[in-house]
Amino acid sequence: MKRAPIVLTGTAAGLIAVIGYHAATPQAALTSGTSAGPGASTLNVGGTSTTASSSATKSSAATAAKTAKTTTASSAQTTRSAVGSDVQFQYGDMEVKVTMTGSRITDVSVVKADVYDQHSYEINQYAIPYLKTEALKAQSASIDGVSGASYTSAAYEQSLQSAIDKLKA
Repeated sequence: MKRAPIVLTGTAAGLIAVIGYHAATPQAALTSGTSAGPGASTLNVGGTSTTASSSATKSSAATAAKTAKTTTASSAQTTRSAVGSDVQFQYGDMEVKVTMTGSRITDVSVVKADVYDQHSYEINQYAIPYLKTEALKAQSASIDGVSGASYTSAAYEQSLQSAIDKLKA
């Protein structure tokens, strides 16, 4: 009985902490009926545009082979970009673009994220910004996936590794 006030106080403090917690959510704008086609929606998350469509579209060989190189004027390091392979997964397909300056990954963006349904589209809304942060932090494709977005995470990681391999070749 002497421990009851301590347990109740701890429980109340924990409950207040959980109720008071506010997770940050990415800012996203959804527009319908864009040039992506009828019935398609475009998601813009942090400057990255992804398209949700009712049917998956196949990427052309030219898209997978995109690689751009530029030299920065202020340093001798080269900034180059590559688009990873188009990875098909259970709910759609994804292509990731990586930009490197020297040997450091400076940007990761999703070139294509076609999904088959609205639920997968909503999962991508919160998963893609997290995966980008993880890739920039890890400086590789060895990243933590997003719980509840296992297929998206795996596809993102595969396309990311493909793009990194193209840049290091």
